[in-house]
Amino acid sequence: MSFRTFSFVSAAALVAAAATAPAQQTKPVGLSVRIGLFWPSSERAKSAGKNWFAFGVEYKLGDLKFSSRSPGFSSSYSISADLFSKGDFRNTPVLVNYIGRKDNLYYTAGAGIGFTRIRETASEVETHTEFAYQIGVGYEFLSQNLPLFAEVKYIGSSDSRLAGFVAFVGVRF
Repeated sequence: MSFRTFSFVSAAALVAAAATAPAQQTKPVGLSVRIGLFWPSSERAKSAGKNWFAFGVEYKLGDLKFSSRSPGFSSSYSISADLFSKGDFRNTPVLVNYIGRKDNLYYTAGAGIGFTRIRETASEVETHTEFAYQIGVGYEFLSQNLPLFAEVKYIGSSDSRLAGFVAFVGVRF
């Protein structure tokens, strides 16, 4: 089974499991699963394809108390791991994130490391770790009592070949 097929099957299984989780639990566990498309900004990465598969998970570690003064505003911190892949290009940023929420709208910023794989030539594959970061906005909503979200982010990296925009949809459980 190819890596791409394995990634797609894994993402579909996690989304299906997440869809049944709210019916089985009354308390959210803080896990988010998302799937989407990544659009690289570098011409070198676009040579592998203009639309890349994107998949990610995020776990809420805790709430932050300094934001409780504003009604309707809350903040928290989390850890996330995403995968962006197309052809011989792959980036997996693992980040610590700050999330600020005002009602259903939220914004996020995070920093960490990205595990990368890039084919340089027909026989040479480059793998390394790089500084990675993200900034983004999102919107949460309910659909048939299922907590869903949509978000847009800019994913950056110290290797500019692996930076770009991503659009996700996902479920929280």
